[in-house]
Amino acid sequence: MHHDLNSLWKGTSPRFVVVLDAELAYDHEAHARYQMAERFLPVDAGHLSPREVRTDPRVTPRWPCHRITTLSWLVMTEAEDGLRPVRLETRGLPEQDEAAALRAFFADMDHLGHVRIVTWGGFHTDLPQILIGAIDAGLRLPSSLTALQSPWRRDASGHLDLCGEMCGGAVPVHLAEIAARLGIPAKLTCRPDLVSRFMEQGKWSAVRSVCEGDVLTTATLLMRWRHLSGGTASVLEATRRLTGFVAEHCAHRAYAADWRRYGDDLLATAFAAEARKAEIFAPVACR
Repeated sequence: MHHDLNSLWKGTSPRFVVVLDAELAYDHEAHARYQMAERFLPVDAGHLSPREVRTDPRVTPRWPCHRITTLSWLVMTEAEDGLRPVRLETRGLPEQDEAAALRAFFADMDHLGHVRIVTWGGFHTDLPQILIGAIDAGLRLPSSLTALQSPWRRDASGHLDLCGEMCGGAVPVHLAEIAARLGIPAKLTCRPDLVSRFMEQGKWSAVRSVCEGDVLTTATLLMRWRHLSGGTASVLEATRRLTGFVAEHCAHRAYAADWRRYGDDLLATAFAAEARKAEIFAPVACR
């Protein structure tokens, strides 16, 4: 799908919103080097409780010992009447390793120029993983992403972590919890704990579907969030754009049917609401 992207804005400075998500796997070689540095042996885990096994980095690898297996990003234009999806990109195994996926992502961001990255929980997961992966691969950040090296400067980093924004001072929750409250499709491909099994079985198409699904859910939440401050003129229109995009460009994915039904249900609900208003305000016939 190709667009003259500059024609989608009336201004001279195009802006893009890029919603991204990554799927990760343990880097067992890196973790083995960490265990060696800690002089940690398998027998040392014998006295640990199940909870300690989950939280002890010598046993369960933390983020420096993870690698990106799949990276998905949805490019949207930020127009006067709300967000418009342009294209959905996915890179990863088995064709591309972490370095190749990041190289493709950086090249795309460099091409787009002015971008704003949006994630769900990416401040704690996706972005540190992207940065350490880039360092390991000897890559340079494109000029549009260099502010990510100062993640604590939230307003200046060019990154919006929607989880942090929506949860505020409340306990951070899963993407699917917020989506469930708002009736937005989420986790359509499988239970989250099965993703690692797909990786072990080499079912990379399913892993890509999971990653893309999280991107689409996050994008829909972003539209709803922006509506609070007037950034989305019509939630219905913006969401219908997204569901129409999925139906047209992601028909090869099993999740496309669910998103199509979601869009149709939204439209049917809106029509029903307007019909009820018409009945309430209809003039009463004189007798």
